[in-house]
Amino acid sequence: MRIGEFIQVVHSTKDTVRHYEELGLIVPKRDSSYRSYQQKDVQDFQAIKEMQSLGLTLKEVQTFFEMKRTNGCGSDQLLQGVKLKLEKKRLEIQEQEKELKNKRLQVEGLISSLDRL
Repeated sequence: MRIGEFIQVVHSTKDTVRHYEELGLIVPKRDSSYRSYQQKDVQDFQAIKEMQSLGLTLKEVQTFFEMKRTNGCGSDQLLQGVKLKLEKKRLEIQEQEKELKNKRLQVEGLISSLDRL
């Protein structure tokens, strides 16, 4: 499929797709002077979006894609890299939860103070 169809399938823009290509995240086949996107490219795009939704940066996603291409999709190095990154992300989220809880308690305290006025 060409880019017009591809962006409809993945619900994105040409600029985003081109940016991912520049980063080497999506590598469409070349048919003469045209890019041809395959189902694999759709799956890669969806994986990128999923990782971003978990809070990973494009640089981190790029690292994982490079590891996948070098070592294979199910390689121990890739799986361990992903696991370590996700464990780090979990700790970051736990810290954010603590901060949010403290802020919520502060807001509740202020509301209580205002109720007593």
